[in-house]
Amino acid sequence: MPKTNDTEWPPHLDALVAAPANHRLLFEDDTMRVLEVTVEPGERENLHHHCWPSLMVVLARPDYRNFDADGNEIPPSGGTPTSPALPRALRLPPQRLHAIEVAADAPHGFRGIRVEFKTSEP
Repeated sequence: MPKTNDTEWPPHLDALVAAPANHRLLFEDDTMRVLEVTVEPGERENLHHHCWPSLMVVLARPDYRNFDADGNEIPPSGGTPTSPALPRALRLPPQRLHAIEVAADAPHGFRGIRVEFKTSEP
C-alpha cells in the first residue's frame, strides 16, 4: 500500500528525516524499508510519521509515553511494559505524527526493528 500524498505524509516529517537520532536505516528497496528504532531513557523523539504499514519487532520496551501532533498523550502501540514477553511482533497501520518519550528512570531504552511495507506485493 503506497503512501497517499505528500500533503498527508510530508516528506520532511518522515521518521528518517525528522527523527534521525532515533531511526537508522538498515535496508531499503522498492518494496520495503527496515529501520532500527532506539529511544534512550529520558529522551523524547522528534515528531515524525510512518506512512506505510509495518511490522514492529519490539526488543526492549520500557515505560514510555506516546504523543500526537498536538501534544496529547495517546496509547502506546502494543500495550504496556508488562504485556507479553519480549521480543514480540506487532502489525501496525501507517502512523500519523507522533513522538515517544521514555521515562527518565527507565532501566533501559526502547529498542525495536520496524519493517515498513511500501507496496502490497511481497
